[in-house]
Amino acid sequence: MYHGSTKDIKVVLPEYNTIGFYHNIKLKETVEQLQGAYPQARIIYADYYEPMIQLLQNPSKYGFTVTEPLRICCGGGGPYNYNSSATCGQPGVPACSNPSTYINWDGIHLTEAAYRIVATGWMKGPYAHPPILPGYN
Repeated sequence: MYHGSTKDIKVVLPEYNTIGFYHNIKLKETVEQLQGAYPQARIIYADYYEPMIQLLQNPSKYGFTVTEPLRICCGGGGPYNYNSSATCGQPGVPACSNPSTYINWDGIHLTEAAYRIVATGWMKGPYAHPPILPGYN
């Protein structure tokens, strides 16, 4: 989905980013309608798009030290260490020595460190509305 520098992460493959952006607007509107229609239910909007964009645009803010945030930890080479013919888990495909410095594990999944940031944002905010854990805003 992303090809290019971190500076242009939102403009690379803009059709996909535009679809994701507008999908989330409509999803949030629908969730807000459901929250209004069913006040006795706890309906939560959890955003995945925004934390991903933030992680990729400013990785050092979140503690990631890898110099290329689009580069994956476990892969078979290529510009982003991703090669569909040599994927993570296959013999001879190495993993990086320090996954916590990377955002993306294998081109599909995030690293534990990145998932922790997304999950914390869902549990306590700001990536879930309302946050999953009561008492956080």
